[in-house]
Amino acid sequence: MARYTVKLFGPQARLAQQREVAVEVAGDTTQAREILAAVGAACPALVASLASSRLAVNHAYAPGDTPVRPGDEVALIGMLGGG
Repeated sequence: MARYTVKLFGPQARLAQQREVAVEVAGDTTQAREILAAVGAACPALVASLASSRLAVNHAYAPGDTPVRPGDEVALIGMLGGG
């Protein structure tokens, strides 16, 4: 089991009432989509916002199949619209 700390910003940090959430994911290889799902399980207040969010791993947006290793910096980025 691998443990990850996911940084939260703006509206999602307010929803979660914290600046980061710790998650654990089973297995030796973890993909970004597994961490995103674990965030929803660990912090139900964020579930509604996850569909319009992306993960960033080491300062770069990460598609769902991106491998994530313990020690990588992981952040949840809420997508904003506007014009």
